[in-house]
Amino acid sequence: MRGSKRAARAVGVSVAHNHVFPIPQKLGVSVLILTVIALFEGRLRAEIALSLMGAVFLVTLGYCFLMTLLLGIVNRKKAATASARILTRQIRAGEQAELAFTLDVPYEGERFIHLPGILVRYELCVTTKDRRCVRYRFDPDFLRNKVNTFPIPERGAYYSNAGDADRLMLFDALGFFQLCLWVPVDTGCRLLAIPKLAELLLIQTRSGGEEQRNAPRFLRTDKLIDHRPYIPGDDPRRINWKLYGHIGDLFIREGEPEPPPHSQLLILVDTQADRACHSEEAARRGVDLLCESALAIVAEYAERGMEISVGYSGGDIAGGNLQELAALLAYPAATGLSTELVLPMPVEEPGVLILALPRERFGNSGLDQFLRNRNTRLVVDIVFLYSDAHLSATAETCAHFYGQNPVQARALRQTI
Repeated sequence: MRGSKRAARAVGVSVAHNHVFPIPQKLGVSVLILTVIALFEGRLRAEIALSLMGAVFLVTLGYCFLMTLLLGIVNRKKAATASARILTRQIRAGEQAELAFTLDVPYEGERFIHLPGILVRYELCVTTKDRRCVRYRFDPDFLRNKVNTFPIPERGAYYSNAGDADRLMLFDALGFFQLCLWVPVDTGCRLLAIPKLAELLLIQTRSGGEEQRNAPRFLRTDKLIDHRPYIPGDDPRRINWKLYGHIGDLFIREGEPEPPPHSQLLILVDTQADRACHSEEAARRGVDLLCESALAIVAEYAERGMEISVGYSGGDIAGGNLQELAALLAYPAATGLSTELVLPMPVEEPGVLILALPRERFGNSGLDQFLRNRNTRLVVDIVFLYSDAHLSATAETCAHFYGQNPVQARALRQTI
């Protein structure tokens, strides 16, 4: 066992400390107290019924404790060879992840040893940096060498950490005692739940690059009144392919200038949330909203051939296709304003669109540092997104505070 732990750490695998003895659960502690009281009162009052009840409880507790301990001892080596692997690394939030369980033992049909009344379960545990947690418990003998699915309801990059990683759980059916055998797991990212695509957005922004275009444009509109039939010679980048998929005819977006050939847009997701405005859970939902909106903008601009890159607080700037940028948008995690995270600074001069959450405190956040340190030639637009109506005034205040020429800022309500 020690050798396997040393080898696991050498390849970047976390191994938590296994419990030596079964741990009493709340029900087990309660029954133990009742057992002591029953035996004491039965002996004190010479009542056979109380003494008998206490004896039955004591025998049951003793069996559950000893059998759980014995089962942990005999299955300990097998637990060290267990592995639960998530097959599809990237899925969309709300979808089902595929899981395969394997056991590295000499004989193909070898299973975990079972005892009457004692259950064996494997628990997969993955968490994000902002403490979203997904746990999935299953019978390892039933799922072995099979593919099963489990839900990932929320966006995020899910890791396993040494303090709360996968474990083989041994416990009695009555819930008196539990023994955990921690399983070596990869400390890297095990799953990316990419954001959903936001609903229709109306966001004004400006592009940058070799042929900078400062005229505002509107995103994600499929209203027929904004279109006309395609005429040969029209710019194919203005064809609404989504509309074509619905009705089968080609239409051109009217009154919407296409991006110039070398225009660039950098979308930055500011993950810092003011705890005066957002609870911990509301902050996570807010960052989800930012990422979903960013992905919608990426999809819209990519369709027109614009060069797009994405960054977030504490991360780097990266470009790529829609799938690669969607994977990148799984990583942003909600943090407080006091966290020392900065928005990445671009090397070139693209148009910069910053998506941020409303806040009441100004001056020392990552957004403030970015604006102070930026190249003054950068074209910067800031959109404060919110979903709760009570944040409307706060978002408008933020837009007024940060919207000082040449920076443009606005508040926008968007439902999740």
